[in-house]
Amino acid sequence: MRKTALTLTVSTLVLGIFGAFLRWLQTMSAFDKETGFPISGAGTTLVFVIYSIVVIAAFCAVTLFWLGRFDRGTDAERALRCGSRVPFVIGWVLCVAFAAASCVLLFAAGHSRYPLGQRLFGAFGILAGISIPFLFVGKNGSGSGSIGRSAAVVITLFYCFWLVFCYKINSEDPILWNYAPEILAVTAATVAFYFIATYFFGAGHGGRALIAVQLGVYLNIATLFDERSTALDVLLGVTAAVLLMLEYLLIANMSETHNEA
Repeated sequence: MRKTALTLTVSTLVLGIFGAFLRWLQTMSAFDKETGFPISGAGTTLVFVIYSIVVIAAFCAVTLFWLGRFDRGTDAERALRCGSRVPFVIGWVLCVAFAAASCVLLFAAGHSRYPLGQRLFGAFGILAGISIPFLFVGKNGSGSGSIGRSAAVVITLFYCFWLVFCYKINSEDPILWNYAPEILAVTAATVAFYFIATYFFGAGHGGRALIAVQLGVYLNIATLFDERSTALDVLLGVTAAVLLMLEYLLIANMSETHNEA
């Protein structure tokens, strides 16, 4: 299944990159230059929306109908097991990047409209970044115990906080298109990490988790080049990278044994 996992993971990445290109075209041509408000019936907006719907439908079709015939584990020891140390190395690199970006947001909070909220966000982000490497389980099952459960819960709660914080700092913007895609991206990441967390409690669901992870990757990449701080861009990019690795593991660890269902 490793070849299939690599093929589907790269496909998700490519779909996300093309989605980011369409989103960039939308921001360049679908808004009035003077007022900043979206142009009603803009072609690039329609194309971006239709493309996103098709991508989501493709994720659901591939996961439910093609990969649905394979047996999937419900616990982290089986579903998130790593065949090598590469995911751990990448995980620690992403951990450093995530924690560093969170530190920047923490120390730059004095220039924010909501300094307390941003300080909490930055501090929470450092904890979430440190938790990233513990989402990957070693060959001998290491990482699937209490540390893995704690890490999965911390990351899930962080994205819940990020969702609230994202809405708070953008709620006064009258142009929904300016921040709605980012809110959808953070929402998708929250749901994805929730389903990943269920594996550490022995209640994972392969189909739902995989679709949520793929959707999280797509939306985080597609909104990556929206106008925001560089630190937040790094957080979104690392989120997409972590979810890509988790997508690979979920597919690679599927059993070749076919189910009647």
